[in-house]
Amino acid sequence: MKNNYAQYLKNPEIKSFIIKVFIYLTLSIISISTIFYRNVVNLNKAYVRQNTIIVGNILAKNPNLEEEIIKLFNSNDNSNYELGKRKLEKYCYDEELSVFKNPVISEFYYDNLVSLSSFIFLCMFIVVVIAVKEFFYFFRKIDEFTKVAMAVVDGKFDKIKEEYKEGTVYIFTDKFNLMIDRIENYIEQLKKEKIFKKNIIEDISHQLKTPLASIMMFNEIISDDKTADKDKNYFLKLSYEQLKRMEWLIINLLKLGRLESGAVEFNMKNTPLYVTINKSISSLVEKAKQKNVKIIKNVNENINLYHDSDWTSEAILNIVKNAIEHTASKGKIEIYAEETPLCISLYIKDNGEGIPKNIIGRIFDRFYKSENTVNPTSIGIGLSMSKAVIEEQMGSIYVESKVGEGTKFTITFLKKVI
Repeated sequence: MKNNYAQYLKNPEIKSFIIKVFIYLTLSIISISTIFYRNVVNLNKAYVRQNTIIVGNILAKNPNLEEEIIKLFNSNDNSNYELGKRKLEKYCYDEELSVFKNPVISEFYYDNLVSLSSFIFLCMFIVVVIAVKEFFYFFRKIDEFTKVAMAVVDGKFDKIKEEYKEGTVYIFTDKFNLMIDRIENYIEQLKKEKIFKKNIIEDISHQLKTPLASIMMFNEIISDDKTADKDKNYFLKLSYEQLKRMEWLIINLLKLGRLESGAVEFNMKNTPLYVTINKSISSLVEKAKQKNVKIIKNVNENINLYHDSDWTSEAILNIVKNAIEHTASKGKIEIYAEETPLCISLYIKDNGEGIPKNIIGRIFDRFYKSENTVNPTSIGIGLSMSKAVIEEQMGSIYVESKVGEGTKFTITFLKKVI
């Protein structure tokens, strides 16, 4: 509980209120003391005036008693108190005398009543003003929070201005603004996901149109009784190839969609890089032989990389496959790696046809195909998927190329990140 009080006292609003109350109480004490002193002075004057009137009346009738009366004023002798008391009681003048029947005290009472009542009323008014001002501040802040919250509901993400740098209100304002940022980011993310889903559906439907049209045409030919059995088998084979292409297309589009939406959970492990490279090119060896392209590997077995071997091997596969397709017969593809204290870099270099400068910036775009592509079944998602896989693992990919000389892909993973 004590810690809570200490925490509350750190609030600038409470500090301000305490200082105001302290100053106000100090001024009130000074004012009351001043008023009381003024009234006591007036009482003293009334008391002196009353004694002066009594002495004047006595001396008017007995001038010879002047010296005796003066001695009595300067004397502290109380021996005749009882005598005086008995004499005055005959005339109802004793300690039980009503305040209102004593002119001096009555006047003193009314003066104090008026002055102190007025001052107390003024104090109450000031207290109310201070309290209302403090409450007004908090209600103004609540009203400000309410307006901003209503604006957020309407899609306007304005923030509340922070007036202090400490205290509960500052913390609440800071967290409230942080909440607005998160809501705005969340809504933006939902919008992006909605657009992404729309685009991926459109992409899939667009890419499926051609193979579906081919299959429908093949089926029409096969269903024609005039078609020879030999031709029917041929078109059945073509239909099968189109179905496999559609299967591959759907699987890879869904993979790419998962990657771009951040839905893939990578199985990150510290794995030798050469294992991943071997896995990626094992299925391309036959393709390279058919094209008479030589794949040269030069990767140190001691280079370990913290990565998802399966996804990374697929990314490398797409790059090497692309290199094979754009490298002429008797060409070569070199795969080598370098390790420095800061990073691990993997290079995939070919001496193929190269990439023109005007399209090199677009090769990672989804569904982009160059005009001189050698694979008519290519749909242009391989390099896009490779880039997504690498960047999702906090890596980077860079390409440099020269027409007629070849292309080099550089994949880099920073050790600080991994």
